[in-house]
Amino acid sequence: MSEQAVLKINAWVGGGVLSQTAGETIVRWLTEAAFAAFGAEIRTLVETGDTHELEDAFGSTIAFGTGGLRGRMGPGPNRFNARTVGVAAQGLARYLAGAEDGDRNDDDGPTGSDGNGGVDRRGFGGTRGVVIAWDTRHNSETFARETARVLAANGIPVLIFDGYRSTPSLSFAVRELRAAAGVMISASHNPPGDNGFKVYGPDGGQIVAPRDARITQEMRRVTEISRIDYEDGVHRGLIQTIDPAVDDQYIGVLADLSLACAREVRIVYTPLHGVGMTSVAKALDRLGYEDVYYVEEQAAPDGAFPTLADGIANPERPEAFLLGTRKAAETGADLVLASDPDADRAGCALPLPGRGWSAPPDALALNGHQIGALLCHYILSRKRAAGTLPERGLFCKTAVTSDLSALIARSHGLEVVADLPVGFKHVGAAIENLPPGMAFVFGTEESHGYLADARIRDKEAATGILLAEYAALVKKNGRTLRDELNDIYQTYGYFREVQRSVALPGAEGTRRIEDIMTALRATPPRRTGGHAVCRVIDRQSGQALDLRTGTTDSAGGDRVNILIFTLSEAGHTRVIVRPSGTEPTMKFYVAASTVDLPGTRESIDSLAESMLADMVDLCDRM
Repeated sequence: MSEQAVLKINAWVGGGVLSQTAGETIVRWLTEAAFAAFGAEIRTLVETGDTHELEDAFGSTIAFGTGGLRGRMGPGPNRFNARTVGVAAQGLARYLAGAEDGDRNDDDGPTGSDGNGGVDRRGFGGTRGVVIAWDTRHNSETFARETARVLAANGIPVLIFDGYRSTPSLSFAVRELRAAAGVMISASHNPPGDNGFKVYGPDGGQIVAPRDARITQEMRRVTEISRIDYEDGVHRGLIQTIDPAVDDQYIGVLADLSLACAREVRIVYTPLHGVGMTSVAKALDRLGYEDVYYVEEQAAPDGAFPTLADGIANPERPEAFLLGTRKAAETGADLVLASDPDADRAGCALPLPGRGWSAPPDALALNGHQIGALLCHYILSRKRAAGTLPERGLFCKTAVTSDLSALIARSHGLEVVADLPVGFKHVGAAIENLPPGMAFVFGTEESHGYLADARIRDKEAATGILLAEYAALVKKNGRTLRDELNDIYQTYGYFREVQRSVALPGAEGTRRIEDIMTALRATPPRRTGGHAVCRVIDRQSGQALDLRTGTTDSAGGDRVNILIFTLSEAGHTRVIVRPSGTEPTMKFYVAASTVDLPGTRESIDSLAESMLADMVDLCDRM
């Protein structure tokens, strides 16, 4: 059977249907013993003539991107499978064993003592082990155990949870256990056919430059994968189960987020078939919320995410709230909270004045910018009133996140880092690099990521519980969170944000994305949404071009592949274009505000939609 398949593959290569690289790789995976487990799947693809899938799966190699390794499950070096997981784990093992002196730190300060304490990294070479966690996706536990087998075979002790856990709980455990690194098996909110491998450093934050490049380099050098039998690793003490006390300590940190005792609020919560019952639900219970209803259909873990449109379990999408808002209508709830499969993203839906829960989900769900503004306002206001705001406090956000939260933070006297690259890992890195005397207070990103305690170094869905506390507090005065959001707009200006992702799959799509970014740099648009573009900020080159004068100056921030087109001097009204770091997609982010332009909310809403349509249309024609 393999001989026939090889003949077909060679014919496709000769006829130009498959690239030489793809053809040679498919033959290797079909004929070498190391890939025997994938033979049946590959032969099926060959027999059905699925040359597009074969080219995409075997013509390139899955990349270590914004969220580590992430992609579709299936055979091939450009798919997520036991082989690519093994390569990633072997590369990580090589990196840990040979970590350069510049990566070591002999600081023996306390972990988590004040939320900003030092981390003992004397074991970064591997002696303190690697923490492994996984979510509820298909094959996640299998991939976690495979990672453990490889690390243990390389002499690196493994500390693994006894069941699925959240991504932020992994971050906490890495710090609490003073581990060398952490690995999270999850593809976050991706489709059910995807999975991923995220690497965390000893600070509990996702790996960032330059370590990500070094780990990638080690992965590329892997030719053989060392493995140990899992049970043998357990017997030899190389693979150990994490003490349940760590879970209890983690939930204690979540309970510490509370800023008030108000609990008289009715909540609907859904983990969207993910791990949230191990974190968000337990925190609700620990904090004493008694009027909580769970969406039963979505409380059970299920990697197919069967109750969600297209299997997308993402609280960024209003349709994910369909069952939650139905439950809210049945129970008369004050708000609906949701978390994604690995419980690092939080979503919230609120009833509409005069309509309650009868409106469609897209009218009820808040976007990530609005949630961030509410949380920022609540946390800073409560801490200021209590006198617990640090003298030098830090607020962080990514460049594509609305400036509204940054304005709130500045009004409370916080120092603001507002131009971080996309990805919450950069918030974690900012915390790790805090100057002496400064304390982290709050971080946010547009994709529903929030953090309010530096003992965790990744976004935390349980931060959303503060919205329930906020709602309970204002409910005493007959107010709602929508009233609070309106007051925020009255104080700081109205902001409207819209976003669109345009998928351009495959190698051809990757080239198309590169061509679009090149064209935008060469010929930037002069107008969008009926307004003139003032400046073009190219974060890749670090240059900002003033289209009115033709002059250039330097742009701050890290060098990343992002273009920003601003319509005002302040820059709150803008369009941002960037390629995704985890999928073959162009992403467009638009923000419009009355801070920059006069107008009603309706006119600002219209402007934002018009700016988005113009930019997407322009890129489509390039």
